[in-house]
Amino acid sequence: MFKHILVALDGSEYSRQALPAAIEVAKRFEGEVFVLHVHEEGHGRASTNPLETTDEAAWLVADAVKAVRDAGVTANGHVGDLYGDHVANGIVKTARTQGSDLIVMGSRGLSGVQSLMLGSVTQKVMHLAHTAVLVVRPSESARENAELEAAST
Repeated sequence: MFKHILVALDGSEYSRQALPAAIEVAKRFEGEVFVLHVHEEGHGRASTNPLETTDEAAWLVADAVKAVRDAGVTANGHVGDLYGDHVANGIVKTARTQGSDLIVMGSRGLSGVQSLMLGSVTQKVMHLAHTAVLVVRPSESARENAELEAAST
């Protein structure tokens, strides 16, 4: 049923919860996992600034791919650059290109307060996706970690 699973990660505590779920689904259906991280640019007054370095984005994907492979599941990954598009569009386009039949995401990500006004990336993916979307809700400890993470920034 779910042979080609795309898991979208943004580095947040919430998205980290999506990876074990993607691994479990892949094992159950003898599928493979494609790890995607969309590298965003933050928009300032005069220019765009990356929210992370290219190396940090690559490390996030490489680490996730390694975790999937260590669990005995075939995996590949990609860092997608986003220029003038919304993250949700990038995720949905990549899922279509990869032939994914399931997208796995955390219930919230790094968007925080922005999601209150614009709607979360996960909600937009659910609206735009041509395929099933599994939204992984974090454990209580993950929620606490995310709250601490947000409070420290």
